[in-house]
Amino acid sequence: MVKALRAQKAGGVDVLAWDDVSVAAPAAHEVSIRHTAIGVNYIDTYHRSGTYPGTVFPAILGVEGAGVVEAVGSAARTFKPGDRVCYPLARGAYCESRTIAENLLVRIPEGVSDDEAAAGITKGITVQHLFNRSHKVRPGDWVLFHAAAGGVGLFACQWARHLGVRLIGTVSSEDKAKAASNHGAAHTIVYTRENFVDRVKTITGGSGCIAVYDAVGKTTVKDSIKCVATYGTLCTFGSASGPSDMTIADLPPSIGYTKGSIMTLIGRPEEYRAAAAEFFDLVAKKIIKIEVNHRYALRDGAQAHRDLEGRKTTGSIILKP
Repeated sequence: MVKALRAQKAGGVDVLAWDDVSVAAPAAHEVSIRHTAIGVNYIDTYHRSGTYPGTVFPAILGVEGAGVVEAVGSAARTFKPGDRVCYPLARGAYCESRTIAENLLVRIPEGVSDDEAAAGITKGITVQHLFNRSHKVRPGDWVLFHAAAGGVGLFACQWARHLGVRLIGTVSSEDKAKAASNHGAAHTIVYTRENFVDRVKTITGGSGCIAVYDAVGKTTVKDSIKCVATYGTLCTFGSASGPSDMTIADLPPSIGYTKGSIMTLIGRPEEYRAAAAEFFDLVAKKIIKIEVNHRYALRDGAQAHRDLEGRKTTGSIILKP
């Protein structure tokens, strides 16, 4: 038996419980890993609350982690005991140990710590996907990125600076504006006291942004549409404020709409590993710095959720078994 943090039913943080769970031996194409660090992402709160369909309760939350391989299945060929590995988007991370499909794992390269890998793999390949597949950004482009001081946002700021992309980031406070600017945002907009549509128009000389990346959802997306330049793209990839009621009829002429999802990468192994390799290369070269600003014991994951949903966090959050 190992310890795990489980949601007993859909609901608030009070549904989380510290439980004993059993871990099965790895099947043919599976690997057993002992976690050394576990990432916390906003999607975890969606799974806990039942916002996303398909969660079967009681449920071990968490979708990313890093650890050490302890055993491999009879047909597993990529990894061996002792290897350092990490993974994104595989529910069941809030536990001390687990088994997982071998094809979901990525080797952690030299120069990248377990904490960095656990805090970064999902967010890192998300930004790689947004900037390369949702809309291919190019030097000099204007882009708008909501929640620019969050975990994904700070990676986006750094990656944009590296690419020569002019990123405008929305944030909720002056402190978060400073964090986004320090990480590479060309401009920041404190949306609690400024109208971000008007500011984007002013900053871009009225042209708008070639790409708008919106993971906030209901409270922002219809205004995000107003910031998209002609022939630009609106990309939604989350719904922190609730599901959007946007329809195709809300889109003006000559702009594109896409829903970003790294599940697309997971279904394309070569593309997935290439995205992870590109991200980790930037981390190892210190072009992207993964700031783990918040660490909690695994059993205290409920407090991590409270702080995340209360917008009290910046950068990345990890749980330590």
